[in-house]
Amino acid sequence: MLLIDDLLCMPISGFKFILRTLEKVAREQYTDDAPIKERLLELQLALEAGDISDTEYVRQEAAIIRQLREIERRKRAVAGLPEQTEGGLVFRGGKDQGVSVVVDHHLESRR
Repeated sequence: MLLIDDLLCMPISGFKFILRTLEKVAREQYTDDAPIKERLLELQLALEAGDISDTEYVRQEAAIIRQLREIERRKRAVAGLPEQTEGGLVFRGGKDQGVSVVVDHHLESRR
């Protein structure tokens, strides 16, 4: 009887395994910053080679830095960590959003 139950559940177990694997791969790609860092390196090389101007470099670098910060935020969210705080301040913001700063008085009172 147990063998028959295992045989009947195999397709469901296999499907669950596939879904877990897809979720893992998607999460890794969602939080992978290596391609963005490569783009930053290529941008620096283009500047040094004289292929782009300083102004263009600054504009593209700012966009890349925003992407890296967004990926860092995603990593923290996937890990279940709170938003990044520094010195009693909570920084919130994202692409095409305003940035808000919240002072955490509980952190300030401990000092």
